[in-house]
Amino acid sequence: MANKNWYKLTFQIESDSEEIIIWKLNELGIFSFSFEYLIKTDNKKEVNIWLPIEEWDESSISDFEQIISKLLNINDSKNQFFDWSIIKEEDWLTSWKKYWGPELIGNHFLILPCWINSDDKFKDKKIIKIDPGAAFGTGSHPSTYLCLEKMENIAFSEKRVLDIGSGSGILSIAARLLGAKEVYAVDNDYLAINSTNSNFQLNFGNSKSLKTYLGSFNEIIFKYQFKKFDFVLCNILAEVIKEMIPNIYNCLRNDAEVVFSGILNSQKDEIIKILIQNNLKLLDVSSKKDWTCISAQKGSYLT
Repeated sequence: MANKNWYKLTFQIESDSEEIIIWKLNELGIFSFSFEYLIKTDNKKEVNIWLPIEEWDESSISDFEQIISKLLNINDSKNQFFDWSIIKEEDWLTSWKKYWGPELIGNHFLILPCWINSDDKFKDKKIIKIDPGAAFGTGSHPSTYLCLEKMENIAFSEKRVLDIGSGSGILSIAARLLGAKEVYAVDNDYLAINSTNSNFQLNFGNSKSLKTYLGSFNEIIFKYQFKKFDFVLCNILAEVIKEMIPNIYNCLRNDAEVVFSGILNSQKDEIIKILIQNNLKLLDVSSKKDWTCISAQKGSYLT
């Protein structure tokens, strides 16, 4: 397989601007990208955004700077654009290896880059091996971290799980490690679906218990008419979550739980209000830095 090349964009952003940039990329029709955090302070972080060149033909490449200019209009006084360049696949992977190492999450999980061997001192941990790929979800982002922490306290054994916005597949893998019988993963980015499949294979040697679907959740759920799920994991943007909640409710069995992350602290109250309006019982709210994770349940007395 030929190596891919990437556009590398470097920004300095305020921590609460990250979701806005992701949302704006999607708004511009850019769904295949990867984030890399290089510098973290209390209020600022330096971020590399990697865009696969194969997504752009020659005519669209000429419009690239105009698209970047649109991005720069986001909170113009807060976010500073440093540079953009073309990077070869091998250099992209080298960059990941330079800045990303093993990470302990919660009491049970160890996120392990695929090029690093596990140490005996972690033999009691549930190890999630990840090849970064061009998909969101290495465990370093607070929203993913919060999801994994929440999952540690859920009884997944023999359950059917739906992972909405699977990204790298990290939550799907975690659910399977915790005993889930079947995992259904949905993402609207083909690179994410490829990453979910390959990382699942990396961890379990096969993907027999995984089913992946390319497309938006609202479209997929109507097209395939899935049986109801025991658990739903949804680590995506709050603005997208709001539109999905009614359909998420409909795909939950009675007493089933759903975990929402990717929510800024400032958006928490609005999401909770919508959950209650859709007959979902609030179970727990946790936060890390600027981000919130919410779990809720469909009551057995509800239809």
